[in-house]
Amino acid sequence: MRACLDTRFYFTHYGQETPSWTRRVVEAGRLPGSGLVSSTITITELISVMTPSVGLDAVHLRVDSAKDAGIRFIPPSEEIAHQAGEILLKEKDLPIADAIIAATAMAYTQGRVYTDDPHFKRIPGIRTVWGRP
Repeated sequence: MRACLDTRFYFTHYGQETPSWTRRVVEAGRLPGSGLVSSTITITELISVMTPSVGLDAVHLRVDSAKDAGIRFIPPSEEIAHQAGEILLKEKDLPIADAIIAATAMAYTQGRVYTDDPHFKRIPGIRTVWGRP
């Protein structure tokens, strides 16, 4: 399995009841040759949104748990920053974080993103997946 996990994947995975399909995605990411990634901007979004309800320690534990499952957090490189900027030139109302996540997906997963965020459907080269491994 090769995919970029959007922040919404984590909100769903760490929600009150973890859906079986998100568990299967994470389990598939542990298999040899698979490549699950997230942008480090996702950590920023998780901390800013999840901390008020679960606490900062819990968010750090969740990020560490994702890393332990083999999910790599990719910082924005110069290439990713350029791609994200070009995406924003075409999609002016797209949040910067989503452009960085999309550019990360283009660089590492051939544009495959686990998300239900409709913003991603407008970005050429991005294929969204949701509700199944």
